[in-house]
Amino acid sequence: MQLFYTRVRLCVILLFGSLLLHSQDASFLTQTVDDNFDGPAGICVSDINNDNHNDIICAGLSANSIAWWQNQGGLPLEWKKQIIAEDFGGAIYVSAGDIDGDGLTDVLGAAFDDHELAWWRNDGGDSIEWTKYEIKQSFTNAHEIMPIDIDNDNDMDVIGVSAGLSTILWFENDGNFPVDWTEHTIVTNFGGARSVDAKDIDGDGDIDLAGAALSDHEIAWWRNDGGSPINWTKITINSTFTWAHKVQIVDMDKDGKQDILGTAFGNGLSWWKNDGVDTVIWTKQFVSYLNSAVIGWAIDTDNDDDMDIVCSAQDASELVMWENNGETPINWTYELIDNLSGAWPLDYGDLDNDGDIDLVCGGNSANEIRWYENDLLTNIHNNNEKLYNKIDMTFIPNPAHENVSIRFSKKVNFPISINIYNISGKLLSTQTIISEFELIDISQLSNGIYTISTNVNGKVEREKFIVN
Repeated sequence: MQLFYTRVRLCVILLFGSLLLHSQDASFLTQTVDDNFDGPAGICVSDINNDNHNDIICAGLSANSIAWWQNQGGLPLEWKKQIIAEDFGGAIYVSAGDIDGDGLTDVLGAAFDDHELAWWRNDGGDSIEWTKYEIKQSFTNAHEIMPIDIDNDNDMDVIGVSAGLSTILWFENDGNFPVDWTEHTIVTNFGGARSVDAKDIDGDGDIDLAGAALSDHEIAWWRNDGGSPINWTKITINSTFTWAHKVQIVDMDKDGKQDILGTAFGNGLSWWKNDGVDTVIWTKQFVSYLNSAVIGWAIDTDNDDDMDIVCSAQDASELVMWENNGETPINWTYELIDNLSGAWPLDYGDLDNDGDIDLVCGGNSANEIRWYENDLLTNIHNNNEKLYNKIDMTFIPNPAHENVSIRFSKKVNFPISINIYNISGKLLSTQTIISEFELIDISQLSNGIYTISTNVNGKVEREKFIVN
Protein backbone atom coordinates (compact mmCIF):
# COMPACT_ATOMS: atom_id res chain seq x y z
CA MET A 1 0.00 0.00 0.00
CA GLN A 2 1.50 3.32 -1.06
CA LEU A 3 1.45 6.10 1.52
CA PHE A 4 2.27 9.71 0.87
CA TYR A 5 1.96 12.91 2.81
CA THR A 6 0.00 15.90 1.65
CA ARG A 7 1.10 18.74 3.87
CA VAL A 8 -1.60 21.19 4.82
CA ARG A 9 -0.33 24.40 6.30
CA LEU A 10 -2.50 24.75 9.37
CA CYS A 11 -0.33 26.62 11.84
CA VAL A 12 -1.43 25.89 15.36
CA ILE A 13 0.11 27.76 18.28
CA LEU A 14 -0.19 25.61 21.36
CA LEU A 15 -0.06 27.19 24.80
CA PHE A 16 0.14 24.79 27.73
CA GLY A 17 0.34 26.72 31.01
CA SER A 18 3.45 28.89 30.70
CA LEU A 19 5.01 26.79 27.91
CA LEU A 20 4.76 28.24 24.41
CA LEU A 21 5.45 25.73 21.65
CA HIS A 22 6.57 26.69 18.17
CA SER A 23 3.93 26.78 15.42
CA GLN A 24 3.37 23.30 14.00
CA ASP A 25 1.96 22.10 10.72
CA ALA A 26 -0.93 19.68 10.73
CA SER A 27 -0.78 17.18 7.88
CA PHE A 28 -3.00 14.66 6.13
CA LEU A 29 -1.51 11.24 5.52
CA THR A 30 -3.21 9.92 2.39
CA GLN A 31 -3.88 6.20 2.34
CA THR A 32 -5.68 3.86 -0.03
CA VAL A 33 -8.68 1.89 1.22
CA ASP A 34 -9.54 0.23 -2.11
CA ASP A 35 -8.11 0.89 -5.59
CA ASN A 36 -10.51 -1.38 -7.49
CA PHE A 37 -14.10 -0.34 -6.71
CA ASP A 38 -15.94 0.77 -9.84
CA GLY A 39 -17.27 4.32 -9.78
CA PRO A 40 -17.57 5.32 -6.11
CA ALA A 41 -20.43 7.84 -5.94
CA GLY A 42 -21.60 7.87 -2.33
CA ILE A 43 -19.61 7.40 0.87
CA CYS A 44 -20.63 7.20 4.51
CA VAL A 45 -18.55 6.85 7.68
CA SER A 46 -20.27 4.89 10.46
CA ASP A 47 -19.58 2.19 13.05
CA ILE A 48 -21.30 -0.76 11.38
CA ASN A 49 -20.40 -3.56 13.79
CA ASN A 50 -20.51 -1.65 17.12
CA ASP A 51 -16.81 -2.16 17.89
CA ASN A 52 -16.17 1.57 18.49
CA HIS A 53 -14.22 1.84 15.23
CA ASN A 54 -15.71 3.84 12.37
CA ASP A 55 -16.05 1.85 9.15
CA ILE A 56 -16.59 3.00 5.55
CA ILE A 57 -19.63 2.31 3.37
CA CYS A 58 -19.60 3.11 -0.34
CA ALA A 59 -22.01 3.00 -3.28
CA GLY A 60 -20.48 2.03 -6.61
CA LEU A 61 -22.25 3.72 -9.53
CA SER A 62 -20.51 1.54 -12.11
CA ALA A 63 -20.22 -1.47 -9.81
CA ASN A 64 -24.00 -1.40 -9.21
CA SER A 65 -23.29 -2.42 -5.66
CA ILE A 66 -22.90 -1.29 -2.06
CA ALA A 67 -20.01 -2.49 0.08
CA TRP A 68 -18.51 -1.75 3.45
CA TRP A 69 -14.92 -1.80 4.60
CA GLN A 70 -14.44 -3.00 8.16
CA ASN A 71 -11.95 -0.93 10.12
CA GLN A 72 -9.65 -3.56 11.63
CA GLY A 73 -7.32 -1.13 13.34
CA GLY A 74 -3.57 -1.43 13.12
CA LEU A 75 -0.93 1.06 12.04
CA PRO A 76 -1.61 1.86 9.29
CA LEU A 77 -5.31 0.94 9.44
CA GLU A 78 -6.30 -2.29 7.74
CA TRP A 79 -9.59 -2.66 5.88
CA LYS A 80 -11.67 -5.73 5.11
CA LYS A 81 -14.16 -5.35 2.25
CA GLN A 82 -17.59 -6.97 2.55
CA ILE A 83 -20.49 -6.77 0.09
CA ILE A 84 -23.87 -5.52 1.29
CA ALA A 85 -25.79 -5.46 -2.01
CA GLU A 86 -25.24 -6.40 -5.64
CA ASP A 87 -27.44 -5.66 -8.66
CA PHE A 88 -28.44 -2.29 -7.23
CA GLY A 89 -28.36 -0.48 -10.55
CA GLY A 90 -26.48 2.79 -10.51
CA ALA A 91 -25.89 2.81 -6.75
CA ILE A 92 -25.27 6.50 -6.11
CA TYR A 93 -25.74 7.23 -2.40
CA VAL A 94 -25.46 5.50 0.97
CA SER A 95 -26.25 6.47 4.54
CA ALA A 96 -26.54 4.63 7.85
CA GLY A 97 -28.84 4.54 10.87
CA ASP A 98 -30.78 2.18 13.12
CA ILE A 99 -34.00 1.84 11.13
CA ASP A 100 -35.65 -0.93 13.16
CA GLY A 101 -34.56 0.18 16.63
CA ASP A 102 -32.62 -3.00 17.48
CA GLY A 103 -29.39 -1.21 18.36
CA LEU A 104 -27.59 -2.28 15.17
CA THR A 105 -26.56 0.07 12.37
CA ASP A 106 -28.50 -0.52 9.16
CA VAL A 107 -27.59 0.79 5.69
CA LEU A 108 -29.70 2.82 3.26
CA GLY A 109 -29.11 3.30 -0.46
CA ALA A 110 -30.34 5.16 -3.53
CA ALA A 111 -30.12 3.58 -7.00
CA PHE A 112 -30.02 6.12 -9.85
CA ASP A 113 -30.54 3.60 -12.68
CA ASP A 114 -32.92 1.26 -10.84
CA HIS A 115 -34.93 4.29 -9.59
CA GLU A 116 -35.12 2.83 -6.10
CA LEU A 117 -34.72 3.61 -2.41
CA ALA A 118 -33.98 0.69 -0.09
CA TRP A 119 -32.55 -0.27 3.26
CA TRP A 120 -30.58 -3.30 4.38
CA ARG A 121 -31.21 -4.69 7.84
CA ASN A 122 -28.10 -5.50 9.84
CA ASP A 123 -28.82 -9.02 11.08
CA GLY A 124 -25.70 -9.06 13.26
CA GLY A 125 -23.20 -11.86 13.70
CA ASP A 126 -19.41 -11.97 13.33
CA SER A 127 -19.82 -11.80 9.56
CA ILE A 128 -22.82 -9.51 9.20
CA GLU A 129 -25.72 -10.76 7.10
CA TRP A 130 -27.91 -8.19 5.34
CA THR A 131 -31.59 -8.38 4.43
CA LYS A 132 -32.89 -5.93 1.82
CA TYR A 133 -36.20 -4.07 2.23
CA GLU A 134 -37.62 -1.76 -0.41
CA ILE A 135 -38.76 1.71 0.57
CA LYS A 136 -39.75 3.19 -2.80
CA GLN A 137 -39.66 2.00 -6.41
CA SER A 138 -40.23 4.03 -9.60
CA PHE A 139 -38.46 6.92 -7.90
CA THR A 140 -36.86 8.21 -11.10
CA ASN A 141 -33.11 8.76 -10.80
CA ALA A 142 -33.09 8.41 -7.04
CA HIS A 143 -30.19 10.54 -5.86
CA GLU A 144 -30.07 10.79 -2.07
CA ILE A 145 -31.48 9.07 1.02
CA MET A 146 -31.22 10.22 4.62
CA PRO A 147 -32.42 8.71 7.93
CA ILE A 148 -33.84 11.19 10.46
CA ASP A 149 -36.60 11.13 13.09
CA ILE A 150 -38.70 13.87 11.51
CA ASP A 151 -41.81 13.56 13.69
CA ASN A 152 -39.99 13.08 17.03
CA ASP A 153 -41.67 9.74 17.79
CA ASN A 154 -38.37 7.95 18.57
CA ASP A 155 -38.13 5.91 15.38
CA MET A 156 -36.08 6.57 12.27
CA ASP A 157 -37.90 8.04 9.29
CA VAL A 158 -36.36 8.47 5.83
CA ILE A 159 -36.07 11.37 3.40
CA GLY A 160 -35.59 10.58 -0.31
CA VAL A 161 -34.53 12.83 -3.19
CA SER A 162 -35.44 12.11 -6.84
CA ALA A 163 -33.41 14.00 -9.46
CA GLY A 164 -35.65 12.78 -12.30
CA LEU A 165 -38.93 13.69 -10.62
CA SER A 166 -37.58 16.91 -9.00
CA THR A 167 -39.15 15.57 -5.83
CA ILE A 168 -38.37 15.28 -2.13
CA LEU A 169 -40.44 12.82 -0.08
CA TRP A 170 -40.33 11.67 3.49
CA PHE A 171 -41.32 8.21 4.60
CA GLU A 172 -42.83 7.83 8.06
CA ASN A 173 -41.68 4.80 10.03
CA ASP A 174 -44.58 3.09 11.83
CA GLY A 175 -42.21 1.76 14.52
CA ASN A 176 -42.98 -1.90 13.83
CA PHE A 177 -40.96 -4.67 12.25
CA PRO A 178 -41.02 -5.25 9.40
CA VAL A 179 -41.26 -1.49 8.97
CA ASP A 180 -44.24 -0.07 7.13
CA TRP A 181 -43.70 3.31 5.51
CA THR A 182 -46.26 6.07 4.99
CA GLU A 183 -45.21 8.33 2.12
CA HIS A 184 -45.47 12.13 2.51
CA THR A 185 -44.68 14.76 -0.12
CA ILE A 186 -42.47 17.72 0.70
CA VAL A 187 -42.03 19.15 -2.83
CA THR A 188 -42.61 17.92 -6.40
CA ASN A 189 -41.28 20.80 -8.52
CA PHE A 190 -37.77 21.34 -7.17
CA GLY A 191 -36.00 21.21 -10.54
CA GLY A 192 -33.33 18.53 -10.65
CA ALA A 193 -33.41 17.97 -6.89
CA ARG A 194 -30.06 16.67 -5.67
CA SER A 195 -29.64 17.06 -1.92
CA VAL A 196 -31.47 17.43 1.38
CA ASP A 197 -30.51 18.05 5.00
CA ALA A 198 -32.59 18.14 8.19
CA LYS A 199 -32.24 20.13 11.41
CA ASP A 200 -34.14 22.71 13.47
CA ILE A 201 -33.43 25.88 11.48
CA ASP A 202 -35.80 28.34 13.16
CA GLY A 203 -35.28 27.21 16.75
CA ASP A 204 -38.87 26.14 17.43
CA GLY A 205 -37.98 22.59 18.44
CA ASP A 206 -39.02 20.65 15.33
CA ILE A 207 -37.11 19.39 12.30
CA ASP A 208 -36.94 21.65 9.24
CA LEU A 209 -35.38 20.79 5.89
CA ALA A 210 -33.03 22.40 3.38
CA GLY A 211 -32.37 21.32 -0.20
CA ALA A 212 -30.34 21.93 -3.35
CA ALA A 213 -31.84 21.82 -6.88
CA LEU A 214 -29.38 21.43 -9.77
CA SER A 215 -31.41 22.58 -12.78
CA ASP A 216 -33.29 25.25 -10.81
CA HIS A 217 -29.95 26.55 -9.45
CA GLU A 218 -31.69 26.85 -6.11
CA ILE A 219 -31.07 26.55 -2.39
CA ALA A 220 -34.26 26.48 -0.31
CA TRP A 221 -35.57 25.50 3.09
CA TRP A 222 -38.89 24.11 4.27
CA ARG A 223 -40.29 25.26 7.59
CA ASN A 224 -41.99 22.53 9.60
CA ASP A 225 -45.40 23.99 10.50
CA GLY A 226 -46.51 20.98 12.51
CA GLY A 227 -49.75 19.10 12.05
CA SER A 228 -50.47 15.48 11.26
CA PRO A 229 -49.30 14.94 8.61
CA ILE A 230 -46.70 17.69 8.86
CA ASN A 231 -47.30 20.83 6.79
CA TRP A 232 -44.30 22.40 5.07
CA THR A 233 -43.73 25.97 3.89
CA LYS A 234 -41.05 26.41 1.23
CA ILE A 235 -38.81 29.49 1.42
CA THR A 236 -36.26 30.12 -1.33
CA ILE A 237 -32.85 31.18 -0.06
CA ASN A 238 -31.08 31.65 -3.42
CA SER A 239 -32.22 30.92 -7.00
CA THR A 240 -29.02 31.83 -8.89
CA PHE A 241 -26.62 29.31 -7.34
CA THR A 242 -25.51 27.72 -10.63
CA TRP A 243 -25.93 23.92 -10.67
CA ALA A 244 -26.58 23.68 -6.94
CA HIS A 245 -25.61 20.20 -5.80
CA LYS A 246 -25.16 19.84 -2.02
CA VAL A 247 -26.57 21.49 1.08
CA GLN A 248 -25.64 21.29 4.76
CA ILE A 249 -27.40 22.86 7.75
CA VAL A 250 -24.66 23.93 10.16
CA ASP A 251 -23.86 26.74 12.58
CA MET A 252 -20.99 28.23 10.60
CA ASP A 253 -20.23 31.21 12.84
CA LYS A 254 -20.99 29.60 16.22
CA ASP A 255 -23.69 32.14 17.12
CA GLY A 256 -26.22 29.47 18.12
CA LYS A 257 -28.28 29.78 14.91
CA GLN A 258 -28.28 27.25 12.07
CA ASP A 259 -26.80 28.53 8.82
CA ILE A 260 -26.72 26.92 5.35
CA LEU A 261 -23.63 25.78 3.46
CA GLY A 262 -24.17 25.25 -0.27
CA THR A 263 -21.99 23.55 -2.89
CA ALA A 264 -22.62 24.24 -6.59
CA PHE A 265 -21.04 22.58 -9.62
CA GLY A 266 -20.90 25.92 -11.42
CA ASN A 267 -20.50 28.33 -8.51
CA GLY A 268 -18.23 26.77 -5.90
CA LEU A 269 -19.14 27.32 -2.26
CA SER A 270 -21.14 29.91 -0.34
CA TRP A 271 -22.89 29.97 3.00
CA TRP A 272 -25.96 31.84 4.11
CA LYS A 273 -25.87 33.38 7.55
CA ASN A 274 -29.03 33.01 9.61
CA ASP A 275 -29.61 36.54 10.91
CA GLY A 276 -33.12 35.92 12.15
CA VAL A 277 -34.73 36.16 15.56
CA ASP A 278 -38.47 35.63 15.12
CA THR A 279 -38.11 35.36 11.33
CA VAL A 280 -35.14 33.71 9.63
CA ILE A 281 -33.22 36.20 7.46
CA TRP A 282 -30.43 34.98 5.20
CA THR A 283 -27.26 36.87 4.25
CA LYS A 284 -25.05 35.27 1.60
CA GLN A 285 -21.35 34.82 2.44
CA PHE A 286 -19.16 33.83 -0.51
CA VAL A 287 -16.40 31.33 0.25
CA SER A 288 -14.71 30.57 -3.06
CA TYR A 289 -15.22 29.57 -6.66
CA LEU A 290 -14.27 25.95 -7.32
CA ASN A 291 -14.69 24.29 -10.70
CA SER A 292 -17.07 21.29 -10.54
CA ALA A 293 -17.55 21.42 -6.76
CA VAL A 294 -19.64 18.42 -5.73
CA ILE A 295 -19.67 17.69 -1.99
CA GLY A 296 -18.81 20.32 0.62
CA TRP A 297 -18.81 19.83 4.39
CA ALA A 298 -18.25 22.30 7.21
CA ILE A 299 -16.21 20.56 9.93
CA ASP A 300 -13.59 21.50 12.50
CA THR A 301 -10.46 19.99 10.94
CA ASP A 302 -7.93 21.52 13.34
CA ASN A 303 -9.72 21.32 16.70
CA ASP A 304 -9.74 25.10 17.15
CA ASP A 305 -13.51 25.26 17.73
CA ASP A 306 -14.45 26.88 14.43
CA MET A 307 -15.81 25.50 11.18
CA ASP A 308 -13.44 24.84 8.29
CA ILE A 309 -14.68 23.59 4.91
CA VAL A 310 -13.61 20.56 2.87
CA CYS A 311 -14.85 19.92 -0.66
CA SER A 312 -14.47 17.50 -3.58
CA ALA A 313 -14.30 18.76 -7.17
CA GLN A 314 -15.15 16.14 -9.77
CA ASP A 315 -13.85 17.54 -13.08
CA ALA A 316 -10.95 19.30 -11.37
CA SER A 317 -10.07 15.99 -9.65
CA GLU A 318 -9.26 17.78 -6.42
CA LEU A 319 -9.92 17.46 -2.72
CA VAL A 320 -9.51 20.90 -1.13
CA MET A 321 -10.12 22.73 2.12
CA TRP A 322 -10.55 26.24 3.42
CA GLU A 323 -9.25 26.99 6.90
CA ASN A 324 -11.43 29.32 8.97
CA ASN A 325 -9.34 32.09 10.53
CA GLY A 326 -11.80 32.47 13.41
CA GLU A 327 -12.40 36.17 12.79
CA THR A 328 -15.56 38.12 12.00
CA PRO A 329 -16.23 38.22 9.10
CA ILE A 330 -14.63 34.88 8.35
CA ASN A 331 -11.61 34.84 6.05
CA TRP A 332 -10.61 31.57 4.44
CA THR A 333 -7.20 30.10 3.63
CA TYR A 334 -7.32 27.71 0.67
CA GLU A 335 -5.32 24.47 0.65
CA LEU A 336 -5.12 21.58 -1.81
CA ILE A 337 -5.27 18.28 0.07
CA ASP A 338 -5.02 15.82 -2.83
CA ASN A 339 -5.44 15.21 -6.55
CA LEU A 340 -7.83 12.29 -7.07
CA SER A 341 -9.29 11.56 -10.50
CA GLY A 342 -13.02 12.25 -10.48
CA ALA A 343 -13.08 13.25 -6.79
CA TRP A 344 -16.74 13.04 -5.82
CA PRO A 345 -18.13 11.29 -2.70
CA LEU A 346 -16.78 12.74 0.53
CA ASP A 347 -17.48 12.08 4.20
CA TYR A 348 -15.68 12.45 7.49
CA GLY A 349 -15.28 10.96 10.95
CA ASP A 350 -12.62 9.92 13.44
CA LEU A 351 -11.33 6.73 11.85
CA ASP A 352 -8.25 6.14 13.99
CA ASN A 353 -9.78 7.13 17.35
CA ASP A 354 -7.22 9.84 18.03
CA GLY A 355 -9.69 12.66 18.69
CA ASP A 356 -9.55 14.52 15.38
CA ILE A 357 -11.65 14.33 12.24
CA ASP A 358 -10.34 12.33 9.27
CA LEU A 359 -11.65 12.40 5.68
CA VAL A 360 -12.76 9.74 3.20
CA CYS A 361 -13.05 10.51 -0.51
CA GLY A 362 -13.84 8.44 -3.59
CA GLY A 363 -12.39 8.97 -7.07
CA ASN A 364 -15.21 8.14 -9.47
CA SER A 365 -12.85 8.02 -12.45
CA ALA A 366 -9.96 6.43 -10.57
CA ASN A 367 -12.21 3.69 -9.12
CA GLU A 368 -10.45 4.34 -5.83
CA ILE A 369 -11.33 5.11 -2.22
CA ARG A 370 -8.84 6.96 -0.07
CA TRP A 371 -8.84 8.05 3.55
CA TYR A 372 -6.94 11.02 4.88
CA GLU A 373 -5.51 10.72 8.37
CA ASN A 374 -5.68 14.03 10.18
CA ASP A 375 -2.27 14.08 11.81
CA LEU A 376 -2.71 17.06 14.10
CA LEU A 377 0.39 17.41 16.26
CA THR A 378 -1.81 18.66 19.10
CA ASN A 379 -2.88 15.06 19.64
CA ILE A 380 0.71 14.03 20.42
CA HIS A 381 0.91 16.64 23.14
CA ASN A 382 -2.53 15.75 24.48
CA ASN A 383 -1.05 12.42 25.54
CA ASN A 384 1.93 14.02 27.29
CA GLU A 385 0.94 14.98 30.83
CA LYS A 386 4.02 17.19 31.20
CA LEU A 387 2.76 19.41 28.41
CA TYR A 388 -0.99 19.09 28.74
CA ASN A 389 -2.95 19.08 31.99
CA LYS A 390 -6.20 17.44 30.90
CA ILE A 391 -9.52 18.57 32.36
CA ASP A 392 -11.77 15.52 32.64
CA MET A 393 -15.49 15.76 31.87
CA THR A 394 -17.96 13.44 33.59
CA PHE A 395 -21.53 13.13 32.29
CA ILE A 396 -24.41 12.69 34.71
CA PRO A 397 -26.22 10.41 34.07
CA ASN A 398 -24.39 8.27 31.55
CA PRO A 399 -26.19 6.60 29.80
CA ALA A 400 -28.74 9.44 29.57
CA HIS A 401 -32.14 9.88 27.95
CA GLU A 402 -33.77 13.32 28.12
CA ASN A 403 -31.04 15.47 29.67
CA VAL A 404 -27.39 15.23 30.66
CA SER A 405 -25.13 17.48 32.74
CA ILE A 406 -21.34 17.84 32.91
CA ARG A 407 -19.00 17.84 35.90
CA PHE A 408 -15.45 19.14 35.34
CA SER A 409 -12.42 17.86 37.25
CA LYS A 410 -10.94 21.36 37.52
CA LYS A 411 -12.25 24.90 37.73
CA VAL A 412 -13.48 26.21 34.37
CA ASN A 413 -14.51 29.65 33.20
CA PHE A 414 -18.19 29.91 32.27
CA PRO A 415 -20.05 30.42 30.01
CA ILE A 416 -18.73 27.76 27.65
CA SER A 417 -19.99 26.50 24.31
CA ILE A 418 -20.44 22.75 23.80
CA ASN A 419 -20.72 20.86 20.52
CA ILE A 420 -22.53 17.52 20.26
CA TYR A 421 -21.33 15.09 17.56
CA ASN A 422 -22.64 11.69 16.50
CA ILE A 423 -20.42 8.62 16.29
CA SER A 424 -19.38 9.55 12.74
CA GLY A 425 -18.14 12.95 13.85
CA LYS A 426 -21.00 14.99 12.40
CA LEU A 427 -21.94 18.10 14.35
CA LEU A 428 -25.55 17.86 15.55
CA SER A 429 -25.97 20.89 17.81
CA THR A 430 -24.20 23.68 19.66
CA GLN A 431 -25.34 24.87 23.10
CA THR A 432 -24.03 27.27 25.74
CA ILE A 433 -23.93 26.38 29.44
CA ILE A 434 -23.35 28.84 32.28
CA SER A 435 -22.64 26.45 35.16
CA GLU A 436 -21.84 22.89 36.13
CA PHE A 437 -24.80 20.50 36.31
CA GLU A 438 -26.84 22.70 33.97
CA LEU A 439 -29.19 20.37 32.08
CA ILE A 440 -28.31 19.86 28.43
CA ASP A 441 -31.29 18.89 26.28
CA ILE A 442 -30.62 15.64 24.38
CA SER A 443 -34.24 14.62 23.91
CA GLN A 444 -33.99 14.77 20.11
CA LEU A 445 -31.05 12.35 19.95
CA SER A 446 -31.68 8.74 18.95
CA ASN A 447 -30.14 5.91 20.96
CA GLY A 448 -26.41 5.62 20.38
CA ILE A 449 -22.95 6.95 21.20
CA TYR A 450 -22.22 10.69 21.00
CA THR A 451 -19.33 13.01 21.73
CA ILE A 452 -19.40 16.37 23.49
CA SER A 453 -16.57 18.72 22.59
CA THR A 454 -15.84 22.03 24.29
CA ASN A 455 -13.06 24.57 24.53
CA VAL A 456 -12.25 24.68 28.25
CA ASN A 457 -9.81 27.33 29.42
CA GLY A 458 -8.26 27.45 25.96
CA LYS A 459 -8.03 23.67 25.44
CA VAL A 460 -10.37 21.50 23.36
CA GLU A 461 -11.77 18.57 25.37
CA ARG A 462 -13.81 15.66 23.96
CA GLU A 463 -15.62 12.88 25.80
CA LYS A 464 -18.20 10.27 24.79
CA PHE A 465 -21.61 9.62 26.32
CA ILE A 466 -24.46 7.23 25.59
CA VAL A 467 -28.12 7.94 24.87
CA ASN A 468 -30.56 5.13 25.58
